[in-house]
Amino acid sequence: MRTTELRDEHGLVAKLTILWLLLLAVFVLAAFDTGSIALTRYKVTSAASDAALEAANVFKQTGDRNHAYQAAVQLVNEDVPGARIPAKDGFSIDPQTGKVTVVVVKRASTLIAGRIGFLESVLREKATETSGPSTV
Repeated sequence: MRTTELRDEHGLVAKLTILWLLLLAVFVLAAFDTGSIALTRYKVTSAASDAALEAANVFKQTGDRNHAYQAAVQLVNEDVPGARIPAKDGFSIDPQTGKVTVVVVKRASTLIAGRIGFLESVLREKATETSGPSTV
């Protein structure tokens, strides 16, 4: 009877070890995806702020909306590859104050979350920043 009890528990440690390793892998993937989303959010916000300031300064110097827009696009492309300024409502200038509003969007690169349909809205990061020309 004792050998029957031992046979029932044979391989239990290996099964538990595999289960714990799988849970650890899931947590590591979730942590990577969360970090990637947070980093993308930070980069998009920073790029929008920098682009708005740069565009405001260019607009102040040149008075040309197209030059200001191109400066903002160039800065966003350099700071956050893959990010973009939407064609509609992504860039505006208040000609009276010289303040520029820039919207930057980017989809976060993830390993797992990108394959889950209902998480798509979480992956798309969007930042809107307004800045006036520097006074220096």
